[in-house]
Amino acid sequence: MTMLRQQAQTQSDRTNGPGPISFSDELLRNIALKHQVSYEVWPEWSGFGGRARRIGYCVSLCGINDGVECGHGHHVPGCIHCGLTYDELRKIAEWLTLKVDPDCRCEIQSFDRAWHLGPKQRSSRNEIVVTVKILHRYNGDSPIEEVQERCLKEMCSKLRELGIRE
Repeated sequence: MTMLRQQAQTQSDRTNGPGPISFSDELLRNIALKHQVSYEVWPEWSGFGGRARRIGYCVSLCGINDGVECGHGHHVPGCIHCGLTYDELRKIAEWLTLKVDPDCRCEIQSFDRAWHLGPKQRSSRNEIVVTVKILHRYNGDSPIEEVQERCLKEMCSKLRELGIRE
């Protein structure tokens, strides 16, 4: 009887898929420290209908590689160090989007295999960027509403809890 229960449980686990993603605060803080992560907030614009309007926000997580080769001019676009940095920054992005308002849609942009030049405040460093877009759930061209603003505030608050600065 016990063997049947174990088989049924195993079958149930396979059909239901993996459980929810969970990240420890310590892991995320270590990633933020290791890659010297900071974030930027930008408006997302749409030109639908011939008129530009703000439709959401982009939260860009910016971090540096920990690979010595990349930091000293030996970088090849899309190298393994950049890919690993993107993967780790993406964990923070996924954690940010775990519990968002049902009226918001969050999209994590794919790896563009490029370095981005940080501003002077960050020593014009070469950065890997992961961008999370915060949009209206049902109509991507709808103007910003209170729901998107609230979602942005929550994300910024979570980032500050991890010690990540704007």
